[in-house]
Amino acid sequence: MSTEVTLGDVAQWGSGGTPKRSIPEYFGDGTPWLSIADLNDGIVTSAKESLTADGIANSAAKIVPPGTLLVAMYGSIGKLGIAATEMATSQAIAFAKPREDLVDRRYLFHYLLAQRPRLQALGRGGTQMNIGQADLKAWPIPLPSLPEQRRIATILDHADTLRTKRRQVLTHLDSLADATFLETFGPPQLWPTHWSMGTIGELATNVDYGTSGKAGDTGEWPILRMGNVTDDGHLDLSDLKYIDLTPAEIPKYTVRRGDMVFNRTNSKEKVGKAAVIRTDEPLALAGYLVRVRFDDSASAEFVSAYLRSPHGKAVRKKLAKTAVNQANINATEMQRIAIAQFPASVRKSFQSILESIHYQRIETEHVLEADNDLFISLQSRAFRGAL
Repeated sequence: MSTEVTLGDVAQWGSGGTPKRSIPEYFGDGTPWLSIADLNDGIVTSAKESLTADGIANSAAKIVPPGTLLVAMYGSIGKLGIAATEMATSQAIAFAKPREDLVDRRYLFHYLLAQRPRLQALGRGGTQMNIGQADLKAWPIPLPSLPEQRRIATILDHADTLRTKRRQVLTHLDSLADATFLETFGPPQLWPTHWSMGTIGELATNVDYGTSGKAGDTGEWPILRMGNVTDDGHLDLSDLKYIDLTPAEIPKYTVRRGDMVFNRTNSKEKVGKAAVIRTDEPLALAGYLVRVRFDDSASAEFVSAYLRSPHGKAVRKKLAKTAVNQANINATEMQRIAIAQFPASVRKSFQSILESIHYQRIETEHVLEADNDLFISLQSRAFRGAL
C-alpha cells in the first residue's frame, strides 16, 4: 500500500542564482556552479564554472550538500542530477534535499525521471519553456513504505545500469572508429610530408545544397536537417520532419547510400559536422546541409572521418564565419579543404573496418532499444504499485 503526497512534502526545495557577469571576481576557483548543461541524469561530479566566496555571497546562488537532487526548470525541463559534492546552482535548476525519514533518495530520483514527459508538457513560456518551484512542490508522488521504495529503486537501478553499459559500448565503438582512422592514415598534420595533397573537391564528383522548401509534420519525403547529423558522424532519425518534392526536385534534393552530408550552418562548435548515408531509406535534404557525392563510398567514409578528427575540427573552426549566434562554411570553402590523396586500396581497407564497427553499432542500438523499453515498462509498473 502507498499513500499519495506531494514532492513538497518529501523534500526541502530551493533554487540558485547567477552572480553579475560584469564582475569577474565572482567567478573562479571555488564552489562548482551548475548550469543545466552540467546535469547528466546521474551523479554530477563537476561543473564548467565555479564561483568564488564573493560570488556566492553577492548572488542568490546557494551551496547544496552532497546527495541533493537537481532538477532543470528551464529549457531541458526535467533533466536531473545528484550532487556528488558541495555545489551551487543557477536559478534554472531547482534543488531538493530529501527527507530521509519519508523518501529514499534513489526512489525520488527514479520517480522524477519517470515524470519528465509530464513535467515537460507542463512547460510554459515563449522562446524557452519553463516550470517553477511551485509546480514541483505541488506534484503528487506515490509513497509506499521505505523498504518498498528501496526495493523499487534497486530494481530500477539495475535496469538503468544495463542501459548505461550499452551506451558505453556505443561510445567505445566510436572511439574505435577514430583510432582506426589514425592507425590507417596517420596524423593529418604529417600528411604533407608523406603524401601528395589535394582537396575534398578533387575527390568529389557532385556537391549540391539541400532544398530551402518548408518542411512540416506531413509529406512524402522524410527530410534530414542539421540536428539529424550527430557530432560523432551518425544519422539520428528519431526526430524527422517531412516535405513533398516535385519529380524534378527528387534527384536534386535526395540522398542515396554512400553520399556524405555536410552541415554548412550551425554553432561554431558544430558547423562542418558530416555523416555518410549508410541506409537505403528515402531521405530528402534540407538547405543547411550539403550533399557531397563521390565515385565510391570509401572516399565518403574517409572524408567524413577526417572532418570529425581533431585536426579536421580545428580546420572547420578556422574556416567558420560567425554571424549572430551562427557560423557558416559554404560548399566552396568545404571543397577547398586540403586532404591527402591516399590510394583507393587504403581507403577501401578503412571502409571495410568501419562497416564491421557499424554493424556492431546497429546490433548494440537494437539491444539498447529493448533495454529502454524494459526500463520504461518497469517505471510504469513501479509507480502504479504493480512491480
